[in-house]
Amino acid sequence: MGELLHGIRVLDFSRYRAGPTCGQMLGDMGAEVIRVERPGGEDDRQLSPFAAGGQSSYLMFTGRNKKDITLNLRKKKGKELLEELVKRSDVVIENFGPEVNKRLGLDYESLKKIKPDIIVVAVSAFGQYGPYASRIGFDAIAQAVSGLMWVSGFPQGLPMKLGVNFIDTATGVYGALGTLYALYHREKTGEGQSVDVSLLDSSVSFMESVPAEYEVANEIRPQVGNSHTYTGPYDTYKAKDGYFFLGVVGNTIWKRFLEMMGREELASDPRFQSDYDRARPENRQFFADWLNKWAAEKTVDEVVSQFNEASVPCARVNTIPEATADPHIRTREMLVEVEHPEVGKVPLIGIPIKLSKTPGKIRTTAPTLGEHNEEIYCGWLGYTHQELTQLKEEGVL
Repeated sequence: MGELLHGIRVLDFSRYRAGPTCGQMLGDMGAEVIRVERPGGEDDRQLSPFAAGGQSSYLMFTGRNKKDITLNLRKKKGKELLEELVKRSDVVIENFGPEVNKRLGLDYESLKKIKPDIIVVAVSAFGQYGPYASRIGFDAIAQAVSGLMWVSGFPQGLPMKLGVNFIDTATGVYGALGTLYALYHREKTGEGQSVDVSLLDSSVSFMESVPAEYEVANEIRPQVGNSHTYTGPYDTYKAKDGYFFLGVVGNTIWKRFLEMMGREELASDPRFQSDYDRARPENRQFFADWLNKWAAEKTVDEVVSQFNEASVPCARVNTIPEATADPHIRTREMLVEVEHPEVGKVPLIGIPIKLSKTPGKIRTTAPTLGEHNEEIYCGWLGYTHQELTQLKEEGVL
């Protein structure tokens, strides 16, 4: 079989991380994704760091497997071209927010008048309705509002955001999943629909049972750093040449842990009878003192090997260079080197969903601004090269 989404056309008007991730995931699975930028380029082209040739490293990831055209939606002719493009497409992705997308004509109500079965993916900070719908925001803003930032960090420390734009990426994944839901619905009914995903909704979705713990049990999840609120030992510990993470969850693993450490007598210690007992602050400190002392003269490799041989979950806390060289990550093709015409070999994050029959593929690196104007406007819409030149001179492209 060919690529799973071959034949699906996507117009991606989004920028920065969440919306572009949605388009990138669809492109990875074979959809024809056309990134649409304003003349001169979107702001995310200026995000550092930059590789050789001035290419944004940020854009090289989210822009892969896409084509690129320019279009000025504030021009009358730009609106006309938008209609022609939408008529030939299946999905539109935008992340301008509910007010701006209406002004630009990218809202679902406007686009379904052009093509009734169109699927419109609206990516925003706070969603298409609700008291905060008109606000703008980014990943960390959503973490702050959802409470996710409050439960992250160390005791008595500042609330802590995650070290990467996890919520942006998750929202892009939800957007791609919503697109597939909508495509499946359209396949059965012939109907298009809107897909509304937001950074805040995504952030709340990762709060697990925290809201219920407060609403039902009147417990507020405390900040516990790298350890766990309800089990232990579950934390980062130090060996002589680096750090390792140990995760003891459940009595079965607890007994294996004690056997490996030669401390079977602790199995009957009343302080450690359950996960919850072992997670108490005083016990977390007991484990920290014990394990850091025990590992002080051992290498991380020695520690990890011992625990894994005993079937106790443990891993090296990799530095960035160590993670990029990790043999398992490389074998799973989660870091893939792709040839870029201006930069040379570029390591890109691989495709995390492994399909046995219709696997995804990284076919192209991020396009340059307007690289496919001729292909799309002349090939799709039938404009001549002379007309294309005129549209550029008029500021439409």
